[in-house]
Amino acid sequence: MNSRPVLIVEDEDDVRDSLHEALQHQGFVVEAVASAEEALLVLAQRTFAVVVTDLHMPGGKTGLELIAVIRHRYPETLAILITAYATLETSIDALKKGAYDLVQKPFRLAELEVVLNRALDHAHLLNQLRAYQEELEGRIHSRTRELQEVHQQALALCDISLQALEARAVDPALDILLDRLASHWAPDGLACYRRRGDGYLHRLRDRGARPLPEILKRPEPGPLHSPRFGYAEEFLIPLGSTGWLYLGFEHRSAFTEQDSDFLLLSRHLELVLLVE
Repeated sequence: MNSRPVLIVEDEDDVRDSLHEALQHQGFVVEAVASAEEALLVLAQRTFAVVVTDLHMPGGKTGLELIAVIRHRYPETLAILITAYATLETSIDALKKGAYDLVQKPFRLAELEVVLNRALDHAHLLNQLRAYQEELEGRIHSRTRELQEVHQQALALCDISLQALEARAVDPALDILLDRLASHWAPDGLACYRRRGDGYLHRLRDRGARPLPEILKRPEPGPLHSPRFGYAEEFLIPLGSTGWLYLGFEHRSAFTEQDSDFLLLSRHLELVLLVE
């Protein structure tokens, strides 16, 4: 059973009623109207996968005229034309107007079912394609926005780094960058260490309620995997070959070393340590 709705447009009452009943009996979701004008009113209110329309409907728009309007207003809807005059010229004109297929009178119900099922399958594939295109466009838009944000963040960080370098002293220079880090990730403990000639790491700046060691032995590269300074979650991150950055969180955080913002900031911290 195909649950996507089909609209029948047929001006002859007995033919319209017979088609409606027969297609419903075969499991199709069907609605029927008597003219192209009625069809357009219904299409403005509800979406149909396929419209099956007779060619000649006296007193109003023809089936070809209806198909042309459908193609313009509702391109997601496929149209099947029923005609007793399926000449080559009529067929070509119908395809130009946007018909998906033609069925010639007189026809057996089984013939119409085959064409209708094929049209519904095609409409389903088109719907999937449109959904995929919309998803892809959304992902591209989202990625473009992310790249633009990263670009703006990089420019802002460059400005901050210039301010830090203009400070002409390591402590105020570090403070400018650590202020940005603190505002972005809100660590409960924060410190910057630099290696001296004695092989130890000496604390340059620190923040937080817990006192952090002034001197550390040179740690192995990478984050700490268990608390050392009293915080539930801790990171000790190398800043090149000269320094280390410590971040401690009282509770589980969203911080990650692979965050593009943090990678940019850490490189600028490394630059300050190298220049000083």
